[in-house]
Amino acid sequence: MKYSKITLKSDYVLPYRFIGSTVRGAFGVGLKKVVCINPSKTCKDCFASEGCLFYDFFETSNPKFRLNLEKGGDLNFNIFLFEEASEKAPYVISAIYKAFSEIGITKNKIKPEFKLFFNDKLIFDKEFKKFENSPMDFQEETISKSKSTVNIILKTPLRVKENNRFVRDGIKVETVLRSIYHRYLKLQNKIPQKLPFTPEFQIKNQNFSFLEFRRFSNRQKTSMNFGGIVGKIELDYIDENSYKLLKIGEIIGVGKQVTFGLGRIEIED
Repeated sequence: MKYSKITLKSDYVLPYRFIGSTVRGAFGVGLKKVVCINPSKTCKDCFASEGCLFYDFFETSNPKFRLNLEKGGDLNFNIFLFEEASEKAPYVISAIYKAFSEIGITKNKIKPEFKLFFNDKLIFDKEFKKFENSPMDFQEETISKSKSTVNIILKTPLRVKENNRFVRDGIKVETVLRSIYHRYLKLQNKIPQKLPFTPEFQIKNQNFSFLEFRRFSNRQKTSMNFGGIVGKIELDYIDENSYKLLKIGEIIGVGKQVTFGLGRIEIED
């Protein structure tokens, strides 16, 4: 599966515990300014919705992008684009530039200084540099079963269900793996199915806490719950298939609302 990564780096710090909603909202405004050819109509009634990048990203149930950031107010983030969306990187880069440099963010229309990177190569620092829009591909990751420890670190709140309820005080490793696998298939327009292997590992230690986040959606005119678990799971003797899937999860995210920056995991060997 191919993907592209667009990175914004800035020294600016926003006064929020979590900037995901602000960044996603600003990106959405910028993207609509860049690609919308019929701004007088709502998306669902627009004759140009089919093939529209804004419609695909903000009005469908399976958007091919993900927002990657840290907890806290530091204005640094990645936007990952998957499959056919990775070919639209120039539009996304233009949308980010328009949102943060021309329109401004938050109600105060702040226009912070920033740099932009495409697949880790600098493409904007006060002026744009020419770049080649070449998507990357997932690397094959392997691990020996004799590896001492692998840590799954939940960096931003993870919202995932077990027994039809959102998890609040811990999570099964199998649930994490299943969530990654289902999302991986959906990004390729495939039907989610059971894991094609039986995970093998030993849990050495685990520590979780629940973080409550809420935001008000101007589009939906309602308050949205962003609460989820953060923490760490230490595993011994993990099998190769599970490890590969966890490494994919670092890129595509886990659980609900990954387009807001939730469900970010990191895997420590």
